[in-house]
Amino acid sequence: MDLSALAGQLKTQFPLPEPPPLSVDSKSSAVLVVLYTRYRQPHVLLIRRAEHLNRHAGEISFPGGFYEAGDASLLDTALRETREELDLNIPASQIIGLLPEVQTLTGITISPFVTILDSLPAFQKNPEEVQDVLEIPLLPLLSTHHREMGYPIEKNMVAYWYLQNRVWGATAKILHQIGKTAS
Repeated sequence: MDLSALAGQLKTQFPLPEPPPLSVDSKSSAVLVVLYTRYRQPHVLLIRRAEHLNRHAGEISFPGGFYEAGDASLLDTALRETREELDLNIPASQIIGLLPEVQTLTGITISPFVTILDSLPAFQKNPEEVQDVLEIPLLPLLSTHHREMGYPIEKNMVAYWYLQNRVWGATAKILHQIGKTAS
C-alpha cells in the first residue's frame, strides 16, 4: 500500500470540510488518525490508555478525546488531545480528511480526522493518560480483520489483532473504514 495513493483516496472520498464541523454536545469527541511511513511501510499510531482512567482504561485507541468548551472545532479537539496525550503537535494544515462519524455502544459520537506524514515526529507520552504507544505496521494489522463475535450482526462490530493486543470497538470501526478505502 502506497500512502500517497491512500492519501489521494481519502482526500477524494472524505474531504475535510471548511470550516471543520462544530455540531457538538456532551458526547462529542474527536480522534486523530496518524498514518506515516516507517521502514518504507505504512504505519498507524495507536495508544493504550492508562489503566487508572475512568473511561476505557487500558483500551487501545487513536489519540483523542472529548470536545471542551475552549475548542474552536472538533478538529481542534483532536489536535489538542494529541498534544496532551503525546506531546505531538500536528498543524491543522496537515489534516487531509474526516472519516465518517463513529457511534460507540455507549452513545459517544467520534469524529476521526486523518493525517498522513512522511515520518513520525518525536513525541513523549503523557503517563497520566497513556500507558503505551503502539507504532503498528498498517497492512499486517488490517489483515487480521474479523467480525467480532458476541454482538448482533447489524452492529457491524469488527476487531483486529496486533501481537497480543486486541483492537476493537470504535477504533476497529475506524480502521475498517481505512481498510475499505485502501482496497
